[in-house]
Amino acid sequence: MVHGEPAGCCGPVDTTAPISVTINPEARVNVARTESRVESLTIGDWHTIEFPIVNTGYVTGLLVIEGDPVPDVELDLPVHELTGEPRQEGGFRVRFDVPTIVDVTLTFRALGALGGLAIHSSLHLILRSHVAPLPIA
Repeated sequence: MVHGEPAGCCGPVDTTAPISVTINPEARVNVARTESRVESLTIGDWHTIEFPIVNTGYVTGLLVIEGDPVPDVELDLPVHELTGEPRQEGGFRVRFDVPTIVDVTLTFRALGALGGLAIHSSLHLILRSHVAPLPIA
């Protein structure tokens, strides 16, 4: 893939983000892990996990992220407005209450539809949290 060109349906996406989202002309959503990983996150702080949205169909409308509740984890899953641009940035936030390792299941839907096969529009993301070290006095 040439840098700056939109990826095809199943091609790699040029990103350092841990996930990528691709939307085809039928508004089917494909979300996938990338080679980047999410490092351990400190408890009590909001952390943003960004991702590219590659819109190969120039679809406009809403992209919604849904997630199942996870104990001791807060998810801020904003609705993204698809502009029709070939690529735009998206993200969500996560905050942990305790040190833990969790499996967060996220489902991405464009235009209110399931979009594609459910196995392609959903993603399991393993997240870890830890206590921030105390500052040296």
